Amino acid sequence: MATFDLFLADHIARNGNKGRRHASYLSSTIFDEFVEVLTAQVRSVIIEEVKEAKYYSMSVDSTPDITHTDQLTFILRYINKAGLPVERFIAFIPIEAHDTESLTSEILTALDKFGMELRNCCGQSYDNASNMAGCLSGVQARIKEMNPKASFVPCSAHSLNLVGV
Repeated sequence: MATFDLFLADHIARNGNKGRRHASYLSSTIFDEFVEVLTAQVRSVIIEEVKEAKYYSMSVDSTPDITHTDQLTFILRYINKAGLPVERFIAFIPIEAHDTESLTSEILTALDKFGMELRNCCGQSYDNASNMAGCLSGVQARIKEMNPKASFVPCSAHSLNLVGV
């Protein structure tokens, strides 16, 4: 990271590996704590912006990470104060199962955790898998039962990918 951040590069040059009794804050655990604190701060600002906008749409997709842990990517879209559409990544959410009930539960838990009200969701977008997009028992259908204003639009990137298959 120091390659791209002059402040961090200067800090490492002045304080890195100076010996005992000198705090450098360069250990991996301290670094991870810094990242966690910064993540929480950035997410807090984003959530406040979404709440100011009141209405939002969500896009959720699952993917395995490098450790083969399945996770949901949770993204919110909203209109900011300037009237421009904004799309923000909110979190990776580890998941155990891909069934409709589990995924719906994870999404609702995430919304609750971030203080987002489902009644303010005006759109939802997922891939074309039946557990997500199914019109009778998919996640989108269950969300729509709870909030009829949450229109479903299939993810265009996933739809385009199906054209090539």
